[in-house]
Amino acid sequence: MHEVIGTSLRPTTALSVGLKVDADALPAGVRAALQAGTLAPGIGKRLDGWPNRDLDVGAIIALSPALTASHKAVYNSWGPGMYDPRFNIDGKNMPVVIPPAFGLRHVKREIYTGDGVVSYWNAYVAITQMHGHGRFADPRIGVDVSNPPDLVSAKLQPLRAYQFSLETPRASEGFDTRAAQRGHAVFNGVAGCARCHLGSTYTDVNAGRLHPATEVGQNPAYALRSATKLYRTTPLRGLWHPPQLQGPYFHDGNAASLQEVVEHYVQRFGLSLTVGQKADLVEYLKTL
Repeated sequence: MHEVIGTSLRPTTALSVGLKVDADALPAGVRAALQAGTLAPGIGKRLDGWPNRDLDVGAIIALSPALTASHKAVYNSWGPGMYDPRFNIDGKNMPVVIPPAFGLRHVKREIYTGDGVVSYWNAYVAITQMHGHGRFADPRIGVDVSNPPDLVSAKLQPLRAYQFSLETPRASEGFDTRAAQRGHAVFNGVAGCARCHLGSTYTDVNAGRLHPATEVGQNPAYALRSATKLYRTTPLRGLWHPPQLQGPYFHDGNAASLQEVVEHYVQRFGLSLTVGQKADLVEYLKTL
């Protein structure tokens, strides 16, 4: 794929599918020329660990001449900010939202279904998705991929350390501070959010808890492809940093806004929240 991108992809096409250019890494002469004009979208400062909401991974993969027309149709159907890390394993098409990689230092199991620690998923992606050299085996999901020599294992610990160094960005301006204070009380009180979104990480996965899809009102289909068959409670971090982090929410992007997230749980758990309490809760979520 890197060869296709490097030899067959026009720069304008690369930017249109969400690939980014780190302006600081460009030669001085190119930087000067860019600074003299208007930067195209996708050219700018690095945002390490931020989810690339306009990165169309499926469209990039579909550029490969090695794919069949039917596979290209699947990849092109995903859309920006979505990816199915199991499609090439089981042939089922269920893309999920690409999550942020920051704020993981105290989260034991990062992925949506809590299959394993961060390095587990890094190895899975490196070997089964990026086709790196190494071996990934997990009998729980019937996967055993071996592509020697092993060039992945030695990189897992440094990658983990780097990911753990990425702090959650500070909350942006634009929320109502007083409403957020009231929303904090709603979060910990009548709404019951803190029963699952525990502690400073806002997740009970660190306590070893995972949840059936029926409990949290989510589609079970994606979880059934995983090792746990369950969902972990999402760590609440960087929920509302415009424009990159303003949704979508849930593993499948089913909620377009924080308002929809709140309404989902109001309906799922039969919560008796007033219009004001729901609005205050949204303002509090913006601060995380």
